[in-house]
Amino acid sequence: MGRLLCLGVAALLWTSQQAVFRARVETVAVYATVNDSSGRLVPGLTAGDFEVRDNGRPVSLDFFSSDTVPITVAVMLDMSGSMERRFLRVRESTGYFIDALRADDRAQIGSFGSEIALSPLLTGDKSVLKRVVAEELWPGGGTPLWNAIDTAMTALAPQTGRRVVLVLTDGADTGNLPGYRGGASAVRDRARDEGFILYAIGMQRADLEHEIVELAEATGGGHFNLADDANLSETLAQVLAELRQQYTLGFTPAALDGKRHKLEVRATRADLRVRARTSYTAVPR
Repeated sequence: MGRLLCLGVAALLWTSQQAVFRARVETVAVYATVNDSSGRLVPGLTAGDFEVRDNGRPVSLDFFSSDTVPITVAVMLDMSGSMERRFLRVRESTGYFIDALRADDRAQIGSFGSEIALSPLLTGDKSVLKRVVAEELWPGGGTPLWNAIDTAMTALAPQTGRRVVLVLTDGADTGNLPGYRGGASAVRDRARDEGFILYAIGMQRADLEHEIVELAEATGGGHFNLADDANLSETLAQVLAELRQQYTLGFTPAALDGKRHKLEVRATRADLRVRARTSYTAVPR
């Protein structure tokens, strides 16, 4: 659903396990997080509470659900040398994150520093995920941030549905590892075109660099800046809470023109704020 899908059946179905879009033409999937004026998540909305515009034109929703969708996530942990003093805290909090996953959620654990490593299994087996955290995280090196995000997207690319990259870092990108020629612009375009959702957590006194903040907002994700004494486990729990309370919307584009379209997703109530992807590319998959 995170990508445009063409499944050749004239129906839109919902199962208890996942949202399944089935249509004769492409269906654009949009995942929306809604907060009220105090920042609290807002449950219980209906399709009539949303307005979606494609390149400025209102569109009708073919699909809507407020049901919880299983989480598919790649967690990328900054293991650069400057993270060494935060290492135990990150490992412990990531363990709490894994414990909070549900039976139908799937995750991969990765790290980046002197190398980029990502566990080969996308799994809901908590013992496997915890073993990676306990045995395969080693601080050292620089911060190949964009290289790491791109690696996570590549790992999740074969999956359908909502695909989330959660990155935790204490600094700005310090350059790619040998063999990778991308950067902020290339990662931004890929995330938008392929429908990934990015969440970024900055573990430093300074703010996250603006490129990653813009990317998180453009994909409908979120970003957090934490002080050294902030509770990382609570922030990870907030990410999970948002993902569990997202609304799923689907609509049919007027034309598959091969171009990137601007998306606007709003609530009909003025006191509500909606976060969702801000664009999609109108090409068949």
